[in-house]
Amino acid sequence: MEKYKILEEWRPGTFGETCIGEEIGSKNKCVLKKVECMDEQEANLALKEFMVLLDLHHPNICPYKEFFITWDNKPATVDMYLADAMTSLETLISSLFLYLVMDYSDNGHLDVMLREYRQAKTKIDEKTIQLFLGQMIDVLVYIHKQKVLHRNLKPSNILIKGKDTFLISDFLVETLVMDEMKLKIRVYPESKLFMAPETTKFSFSEKSDVWSVGSIILDVMTCASHTETESSTLLQVIKADPSGLERVLNTLQHETGYSSELCEVLQRMLQICPEHRITASDLVNHPYIKICLTFIGSPLAGIKKRLPPELADKMQETENVSAAPQLSVTEYMEKYSEYEEAQMSALKHLSSRAAHPDGLPCEGEVVRLIEQAMRLHADSLDIQLEGSKILKHLVRKVLKESEGGDGFVNNELLTTLVGAVRRFHESKELVFQILSVLATMSANSKTAELLEKTGFLQDVVKILEDSQDSTDLCTPSCDLLWSMAMTERPSDVELLKYSVEVILSLIRNNLYDVSLMTSAFYCLWILCLKGYVSEKQIEPVIFVCLECYQHNRIENVLIKNICLILANLVRNYEVAAYQAILPVSGWNCIHHAKDIYRYFSWNPEIVENICILFNEMAQYEFTLPELRSFEIDEIMQEVKVKNDGIREIMVLADSILRKMKG
Repeated sequence: MEKYKILEEWRPGTFGETCIGEEIGSKNKCVLKKVECMDEQEANLALKEFMVLLDLHHPNICPYKEFFITWDNKPATVDMYLADAMTSLETLISSLFLYLVMDYSDNGHLDVMLREYRQAKTKIDEKTIQLFLGQMIDVLVYIHKQKVLHRNLKPSNILIKGKDTFLISDFLVETLVMDEMKLKIRVYPESKLFMAPETTKFSFSEKSDVWSVGSIILDVMTCASHTETESSTLLQVIKADPSGLERVLNTLQHETGYSSELCEVLQRMLQICPEHRITASDLVNHPYIKICLTFIGSPLAGIKKRLPPELADKMQETENVSAAPQLSVTEYMEKYSEYEEAQMSALKHLSSRAAHPDGLPCEGEVVRLIEQAMRLHADSLDIQLEGSKILKHLVRKVLKESEGGDGFVNNELLTTLVGAVRRFHESKELVFQILSVLATMSANSKTAELLEKTGFLQDVVKILEDSQDSTDLCTPSCDLLWSMAMTERPSDVELLKYSVEVILSLIRNNLYDVSLMTSAFYCLWILCLKGYVSEKQIEPVIFVCLECYQHNRIENVLIKNICLILANLVRNYEVAAYQAILPVSGWNCIHHAKDIYRYFSWNPEIVENICILFNEMAQYEFTLPELRSFEIDEIMQEVKVKNDGIREIMVLADSILRKMKG
């Protein structure tokens, strides 16, 4: 401390006291922070962690100048009971302090700026927010790549340097935040406002920093609409109640005038559950963040890295990428992962080998490298297309050769593919390729559950809504909807209920497309089985089933699903049994089912499904007269004769006959 002169008194902060100082002899101002340590071991551990921060060099980081440890004597008041009375004595206590020395900014910090805007009830324009957000994401990507967390992002730790330039300062190291007692003693309530929900359980991660930046942005956006107290309350509410965030973002968009894109970014940054929260590196690929990064001239905005000229020349000499400097294709992809040109060439080479009898080298490794290429070059449509084409071939091959397809239960791959669909939703070719890959992967129930958790169900329903004239898109979308509806606990039941209308519309518009109808009726079957069909939808479902039968009488799979859909409706809803016996286009369900039996009496699977339908109808007293009038008892006797030895059919036929006899 001998080399520094204190210009302003020490003032308390989150993890210590801070003052403005001056290096003796230089007249250069600096910020000194002293953190009291519990013991020498803690001081040495913290010092070791802080030393890593000296290696951080970024235009939006306020650098540390030096760190040192010293013992200080400080006055303290001690109350002691004496013989006659209680006397207050002042004593000196020797404490161990870690000192942190940082650069000083004359322009103050963001907290002061926000208070001025809030007092004036003035809106901070979105361009300023974009500049700030671009700088913050650029910093987070940088420090997270260095395996460094900030842990203490808040407005008072964001320094203002010149016009529209912000610096983050005052990093916290793990040693100082991972003890419950220390955290309670050191962190003031107002400082905890910007900490992520999980940090109360001492869980700090890259996503905790993302939450903090999101909270700061929200605080900035509420300057014109919320008092300081109201803003503090809001920052607490959003940690426990997602609807609180939705409400305020709706207000900020429609009343304050901030863009829906900015609000959508905040929605992804301020997810309460860390698993659902976006990372800084993934934010880089968001279109809105791309604009923010472009404003600040960040390399992350998408400036392509070019291959070294000598390597590019060699690649032009031969189409065989593996011939390039003694590297196999997989080694080449790994070594030059940051170069889009190199990845594209490698993918084309892999694509040429995909259909070859020898296949691809080390399929699991190839899948990992393709996912890496698609993730690192998420803004390249060509990379996404070429990668998804190879994956389509690989997934089918691996699932065919391995039982259950557990080798493709890969959350990172799913996330990358889902992101590509959302980013390039206007590219029908890419969407089709990825939907096909995902539909094949989701045949595995574990993969279907992971996919459902990404929220991709909403994307699938949207595709089905918007692309009803496209068999290429709708067929795999139906397969995906079926898989996600099959999961034990779907997260969006309301969306599945809504999808019934979408599927009904799809069927009405494509009655003559057998391939699409097969997938659509599988969807309708699972939605009926799970009870997602509402009572008002029963009649339309029955109608499309009978209408589809009229147009596709010879399609076995369709007919089986039609019988099962009707059976599930009758089982789940008594009103469906009433609707089933009412004439629809002149014929009722019993008439159609009898007609189906006459046409497919040779097919045990269809006969069994017809028996399932009749058995469900026979559970209601009011349907029995109808069944008798159509002589279903005689048909069941015939069924028993023709299917003697098939236990499932015999049991169903006997059950129907017993019910009809009363």
